Amino acid sequence: MWLVLAGLFGAVVGSFLNVVIWRMPRNESIAFPGSHCPRCNHELSAWENVPVLSWLLLRAKCRKCRMPISARYPAVELLNATLWVACVAHFGPGPDAVAYCLFSSAMIAAFAIDWEHYIIPDEVNAFALFVGVARDLYGAWAGEPAHALLMGWMPRSVAAGILCASAFVGVQILGRALFRQDAMGDGDVKLARAIGAVLPLQLAGVSFLFAIAVGALVGTAMLAVAARSGRNQPAAEADELPMPEPTPWPVLLRCGLIYMTYLDMLPARANAALVRWSGAEDLAEGEDDDFRPGPTHIPFGPYMVLGAALSVAFGQAAVDWYLTTIGMK
Repeated sequence: MWLVLAGLFGAVVGSFLNVVIWRMPRNESIAFPGSHCPRCNHELSAWENVPVLSWLLLRAKCRKCRMPISARYPAVELLNATLWVACVAHFGPGPDAVAYCLFSSAMIAAFAIDWEHYIIPDEVNAFALFVGVARDLYGAWAGEPAHALLMGWMPRSVAAGILCASAFVGVQILGRALFRQDAMGDGDVKLARAIGAVLPLQLAGVSFLFAIAVGALVGTAMLAVAARSGRNQPAAEADELPMPEPTPWPVLLRCGLIYMTYLDMLPARANAALVRWSGAEDLAEGEDDDFRPGPTHIPFGPYMVLGAALSVAFGQAAVDWYLTTIGMK
């Protein structure tokens, strides 16, 4: 019964994720207007909005304008339903399953948006972080040993988030120092913080290793394909793609401090003041709105999401294997 309910609710939430994935990068409200065709603005009726089934019944076309409906919509719904079922099957019905179901939905949104738009909305990262901290605080209140407060006052999720964010800020600083360009986006730092808040710290670290491994394999393959496809193109075309300017040192360090101390989670007015203090506001105003990712630009967020999924499924087994191999277990 729990698995069936998880699948049904997961599909419904997956339908909402499609709204998030489409509207959030375009700065549109995810609440208003209601679900509609993005081409002809036809407002969907109840029967046109049933996860997966409506797409099949409509034969993947809008009922009014007959334009095709992307297969991404049922794919996201099915994927979210599958992950919710997997979470309930793995953790059993309880607070862990609820937390990981919600976290997996946020990760789907982060994956899809970053893959297409090279950004991870702050709202998605903030929601994932909230899920981790809320689960941890509930565990501390319920007296669960794994969620006991550090030093009697520090939630483990908050401490782990600080460590993971600090590690990624370190990557930003190292990339800026060695290559004089941005090696990691701020969205990736916030995503690392959220992953650290949800996963046990050991598994969060393993997830980043998985992310690097998967990113290296897939990224190398993508670059090889891009290089092959671009052999017959004039060399001048590559120069026409505008390159983003590297983040200045003061902005980089101030933003890193903000993310490591969770100050970006303050209310909007205080957050706006922090943005002005960091200098990120001036940096954003100077960015080229026509920037298009070149063939060597690879979003790392999707690989972090895949790494987190692999770590939940196989991370502890990987840790046990490693400790056994080096004779520590």
